[in-house]
Amino acid sequence: MSLIIVDEFHHAAANSYQKLFQYFRPQFFLGLTATPFRTDNRDILGLCDDNIIYEIYLRDSINRGYLVPFSYYGFYDETDYSVIPYQNGSYQLDILELALSNEKRSKLVMEKYKQYAGEKVIGFCAGIKHAEFMAEFFTTYKIPACVTHSGSSLSKHFVERSHAISGLKLGTFQVVFCVDLFNEGVDIPEIDTVLFLRPTESTVVFLQQLGRGLRKYEGKA
Repeated sequence: MSLIIVDEFHHAAANSYQKLFQYFRPQFFLGLTATPFRTDNRDILGLCDDNIIYEIYLRDSINRGYLVPFSYYGFYDETDYSVIPYQNGSYQLDILELALSNEKRSKLVMEKYKQYAGEKVIGFCAGIKHAEFMAEFFTTYKIPACVTHSGSSLSKHFVERSHAISGLKLGTFQVVFCVDLFNEGVDIPEIDTVLFLRPTESTVVFLQQLGRGLRKYEGKA
């Protein structure tokens, strides 16, 4: 075998990939990733003999016209994260969702959505309950919204991933609330607004979610 190409190469340091690398011995091995970082600091560059063929950063990608420029807004809300248990790099999910799923915070999100958002919006939520709460809240205010995730759901606003994508493209939904489902492996260039409705200290997750809104698309500024 002369060539192997692995996309989303930041996953390659995981143990599940090792059999692949031990079995195949290509003449050329190429790894592709937009987020060459791992929170566990495992070395992915070493898998390619420390060879970087091409590297470009976000600012350069925008300046060269590969991605669209963007405006980033951050707003204060009264969520007190200091009282939410934090362990092994993440907050305790049930308590976090309870803290985020309330009318006061959601009204703030709604206010800023109406002020700044476009027509094709993805909202990244902390968990399934939080995402379903936001979908219910937005539809109550007559904004076409749905929720999609990889778990089971009794929410009347839940749709499968493929239906969420097609609905967003066709304009059936203006907002899709999800839980880490569109971080990678999906290309929806029509997206013009990303709502970060959950905390994260992961550079990888942040850049992946930001990137959902940066694809070029006709008429998208």
